[in-house]
Amino acid sequence: MGKPPELVAAEYALCSVDVERMPWYAADWLADGHDGPALRELAGLDGTDTRLIGELLPDALSEVGVRVPSAAQAADTWLATLAQRLINGEVDERTVSEHASAFVSRHLDLDEIWHSPFTDLHVLVDEWDQDWGRGNQELATTVRQLCRDHISRVPASPGIDLTSLAHGSAEQQTGGLRRLLNAWDFIGVHDPRANVDEYDCLIAPLLARLTKGAGAGDLSEYLSAEIRGHFGMTVSDTETRAFARRLLTWWGTEQRAQ
Repeated sequence: MGKPPELVAAEYALCSVDVERMPWYAADWLADGHDGPALRELAGLDGTDTRLIGELLPDALSEVGVRVPSAAQAADTWLATLAQRLINGEVDERTVSEHASAFVSRHLDLDEIWHSPFTDLHVLVDEWDQDWGRGNQELATTVRQLCRDHISRVPASPGIDLTSLAHGSAEQQTGGLRRLLNAWDFIGVHDPRANVDEYDCLIAPLLARLTKGAGAGDLSEYLSAEIRGHFGMTVSDTETRAFARRLLTWWGTEQRAQ
């Protein structure tokens, strides 16, 4: 399936581009009537020379009339597009907060997202359905206001769904899931300099279950059993279920925990 060049440009800016698929996308852009030497060379590659693809991509995008935005602009456009879907009634407030939290977890090293509304949406995601936090109605009102404020500053990109930035190639899926697990850090041992692979044993089994369409209950049950059996500790059902919902949002299923 093809991909709009505007979306590829945003992915490129956020270091989330699926490099191996770029020749196929470039061929689609040629078929749509665009042309240029970089675009033609890119379309003629087989996807294995990732270095050359990365070098050609900015020029190829320029030849189709698309400028690569800054990381900050790409992130702002991503959130504005998601916020507009809320205003249009396509998604609800909880979905917005979960997608935003997954986006932050996927891009923890991106300085440009460590500000409101990204951080506000990220920290409130675990409050849904909890007695200790704000009620769901207050959370929904807060999310909607954050989205309205953001749209007033940053225009959305009509017709472009940027929510796919949550995951892409196998390498990106592994890296994204590793970031989610390290952000959860249920043991409390994650160190970005010295200990980044503590939870890697969970990555392949979780990806396999996601690929097969596992729901929040199945994921939560697996996590509870594995944490108890492999790590020798227990984590509350509420916590594992919240992480399972976040995992499904990152995966892009938009499923809901029952």
